[in-house]
Amino acid sequence: MSQTNGASGGKVPWKGEQAPCVYCGQSISRQIDRCPYCRTSFSLAVRKASREIIGPWYYLDPRNPSGRGVTFETLIKMIEKGRIRPDSIVRGPTTHQDWMYAAETPRLAKYLGMCPHCFAEAKPEDVYCTRCQLNMNQRPAEPRPGIPADLVKEPVHKASYEMEKELVRATAASEEAFLSETFEAPKPAPAPLPAPRTEAPSTTVSSAPSAVAAAAATAMADAGGAVDRQSRIAATRRRKPKVWIVFILTWVTLLPLLGLGLLVDFGGMRGALMRLAHSGDGGPPDTGTAASPTDEAWLNAQLAEVDKAEQAHDYDAAVTILRTIIDKTGDPKWRPTLESRIVGIRKKAADERKVRLTKLTDKLNVARKMAEDGEYESALDILRNIPADDRAFLASLTSPSGDPIAVNVEKMETKIRDDQARYTLQKKQEEQLAALVLKANEQVTAKQWPQALETYKQIGAFPPAMLLKREIDVDKTLKAIQSQIAAAPTPTPPTPTPPTPTPPTPTPPTPGPTKLTTGTPEELTAAAKVLFDEALALDKAEQFEPEVAKLEEIKAKFEDKYWPPGLEDRIKQVKAKIEALKFFGMDGPKKGEKPPKTPPKTP
Repeated sequence: MSQTNGASGGKVPWKGEQAPCVYCGQSISRQIDRCPYCRTSFSLAVRKASREIIGPWYYLDPRNPSGRGVTFETLIKMIEKGRIRPDSIVRGPTTHQDWMYAAETPRLAKYLGMCPHCFAEAKPEDVYCTRCQLNMNQRPAEPRPGIPADLVKEPVHKASYEMEKELVRATAASEEAFLSETFEAPKPAPAPLPAPRTEAPSTTVSSAPSAVAAAAATAMADAGGAVDRQSRIAATRRRKPKVWIVFILTWVTLLPLLGLGLLVDFGGMRGALMRLAHSGDGGPPDTGTAASPTDEAWLNAQLAEVDKAEQAHDYDAAVTILRTIIDKTGDPKWRPTLESRIVGIRKKAADERKVRLTKLTDKLNVARKMAEDGEYESALDILRNIPADDRAFLASLTSPSGDPIAVNVEKMETKIRDDQARYTLQKKQEEQLAALVLKANEQVTAKQWPQALETYKQIGAFPPAMLLKREIDVDKTLKAIQSQIAAAPTPTPPTPTPPTPTPPTPTPPTPGPTKLTTGTPEELTAAAKVLFDEALALDKAEQFEPEVAKLEEIKAKFEDKYWPPGLEDRIKQVKAKIEALKFFGMDGPKKGEKPPKTPPKTP
């Protein structure tokens, strides 16, 4: 009878459109690309990267309490980035999978700069604490070997430490009991019961030993005495030997002989190489005798250098040394053996290069995918963890035809940072646009047509793609608002009582400022830009009225084609700011000015 989970309501959940998130286990739709709970992507690159760091260590993440385990190296990187702190909760092999603070976790706490037992200062390379003298990789811990007992300090949390000791003893006792029961020596079989007596006559077997048994006992006595054994199985008829057993015994016998033959043959090869090396140095011709100790020492040194270079992954140096040996000896008999080793070394170098390139390519693909998904910081973290030698390796890549196909990690980082900056700027502009659209809608609802007109003019300054995304037709909206302003009735002002007319004193007309026309267009634009910068400096000093005067001076002195972009909008904004400050009574002393002293009131 099939059973369903109680939470499924009697349905079959695994056939529906919901499935658990592979990271946090929350029930989500099968069609989405990212979990809405733990915010982790389901892309192939992220899934692959998450499986590469699986390990037996766990850290308690409030966003994903059921997250999978990670490797110890991943925890170390999280400590370096500040994601694991002393008060973080972790568990792993050294805690017997019990949740503990990271500061109390053996092996991990010293990477946080403290001992897990007494919390004294410690370094990652230390094994024993310099204060409590206990092993910082164990719990319960053993003291430093050879240290006097009076120098060993007790842990800070002694009760939990003693409990851990009791658990270890109980576990050891249980294992010992299990092993003793499992591997207990077999007990001797009970003696057979005597046959029941019957009235019918029967043939009795004599208890005296037979002649064969007596002869065997005599032979054992002659060989050195009988052997005391608990039980003895009766001899059975000898079976025929099995073919596979004979085959295995034959090979076990022949293999040492074959190995001895190969060693002798290798000794002959080395002797031949020594003789050829000696003759290649210009020495006397070899007569077939063994190589001199000097030549043998030279060859041993060369072969040792080959091994050392191969262990250090310096395969070019190893091949160069083997070529030197071949050129030195020149023996055609052993040349194929050394050439074969050169081929093997080159194949090993190519395989390691391929594996290294695959791992680095996977990292770069994961970083690119995260950058495409907007996870710029995670992508930059992956690129920052690529060491300098791997960066140099990627920068030196070439195609089989010799064309450069290098990958510049620094350029990738710069590009991702630029994309992040553009993304941040775009988000900021979208927020500003949303605020202005909301403001304009409120003004239109209140039929504040002049204010709505100014707001939509500001909206029109945003990029067209952003406006198209929000389906905003600025030109159409401006025309509609202007028609509303034109259709609005003009209020008739009250007719004032005319005062007694007095003849005005004629004043000579003030000549308007003349526009600057002398100079090249570049010079006039630069001069207007200088005045505009001075106005911006006044704005920072909160001197708004002088700023308006400076901006009006630009309009008066220069033609509009030389004006800085947004000059008129700037003037309107500053004037609106001045009116707002006056309305709210905030047009007090400017920044850096002292408030005027008011005379004391006289009673």
